[in-house]
Amino acid sequence: MPPSLAIALTTFLYSAPDPAQEAKVKEIFDEWCTSCHSGGGNPASDPSGVDLEVPLSSLVGIPSAANGKPLVVPGDPDASYLLLKMKGGEGMEGEIMPLGDDPLPPEQLQVVADWIAALPPPEKGDGTGTGSTGDGGGTGDGGGTGSTGGGSDTVSGGTGAAPAKGRKPFHGTTQIVLPTTTTLGKRTLQYRIDHRFGRIGTERGYFGMDAGVSMAMGLQYGIIDGLDVGLRRSNSRKTYELGLKYVPLRQEDGKALSLGGYAALSWLRDFDVANPWVGDFQVMVSRLWFDRWSTMLTMGYHLNTNHNARVLVDFGDGDGPVPVEDRRDTLTLALASTVWVDKKKKWGIDMEYLLPIPDGSTPNVFFYRGGDADPSGTKIGAWSLGGSLRTAKHFFQVFFTNSREITTNNYAPGGQTGNPFGADNGDSKNPFLKANFFLGFNLGRQFSIKAGGGKKKKAAKAAAGN
Repeated sequence: MPPSLAIALTTFLYSAPDPAQEAKVKEIFDEWCTSCHSGGGNPASDPSGVDLEVPLSSLVGIPSAANGKPLVVPGDPDASYLLLKMKGGEGMEGEIMPLGDDPLPPEQLQVVADWIAALPPPEKGDGTGTGSTGDGGGTGDGGGTGSTGGGSDTVSGGTGAAPAKGRKPFHGTTQIVLPTTTTLGKRTLQYRIDHRFGRIGTERGYFGMDAGVSMAMGLQYGIIDGLDVGLRRSNSRKTYELGLKYVPLRQEDGKALSLGGYAALSWLRDFDVANPWVGDFQVMVSRLWFDRWSTMLTMGYHLNTNHNARVLVDFGDGDGPVPVEDRRDTLTLALASTVWVDKKKKWGIDMEYLLPIPDGSTPNVFFYRGGDADPSGTKIGAWSLGGSLRTAKHFFQVFFTNSREITTNNYAPGGQTGNPFGADNGDSKNPFLKANFFLGFNLGRQFSIKAGGGKKKKAAKAAAGN
């Protein structure tokens, strides 16, 4: 039967007995699903073609392109693939919907289950084929009634349902430059671009876009839940960074907070750089408060952070400044925070602050930009302020910052600019030349990597079912 005829027929034969109940389901779909699932696609040939803006009764009996299971079986939530895709469990293909979002809360899943359970089962011999989903008539007569209660049990944690997870503390695996306690998850690949324009107030720099750009590109992969490995390359100092993040304690798994660590090995291959091989170690602890506000505290220790080719130090012994080989490390304390401002918690206001910690001696035991390494430089550390948007598997962030560095060992010593509106640029009448910070953006895209031998496993399941 052509899909269009099937939709028309099932719409005529099945209508929700309670329009108010379907309206509640429509409200849930409008909030979470119709931004992607709309436009009149064909769900029988394309999983993304499920149109949730049409009358929902038109989904009855339509097979999923993923595995042929009917999207909605009247009176039987357990057999309805539409509900399975939202709650997870055995027999589900791909990822839980909504894609890239947190699973729907149990109370909303229950509304969908109750709507399906209340749909009248098909008349025997009506030709729609929905009766084939049962085991010898499981969807007819008493079978339909019995499955109503089963739908409720399944949503609230019945057999085969995936354990409910909470929201991750941060949408991005990196805040601005600091690694967060959010990890990608098992078999997930992320491609990420980090970009910093030149200083906004630079003469003839067109708001920093014409000169002084710093950028990095990298790949990050989730080996298992809580364990990511990543490799990125930045044009600043021609740096390669190999990093490993491990977060064994995760708030989304029901813990009180998230706790993890990040370790990196970097090679700065610029021809005139000192200390080309370096390492970084960071410990992060975070918590999501009130489901709208995330905070993270980070302690870091960074090895050999002075990469200037020629360093002169005056030790006060009368010999004046002398060349030295600076092997000092940097100790940092950092804070990151995000507040989500919209109903769906996709738009966030992001901030980050990193402070290199001195010890007060002369010369300082630790290296930090703005200390004795640069007496005229800023001593306020590195700050960033901006906003972010997450949609499905994309993450986009734009912000202002006083640091143009991206890789860990380069940003650790602090920012490059001081007063954000206090630049001294002569007698220029251009008010933008007083700006003393950088404009930047980060962009990430995630991809799900299927497990090896997936086709063989499906074939084995199909053979076992026959």
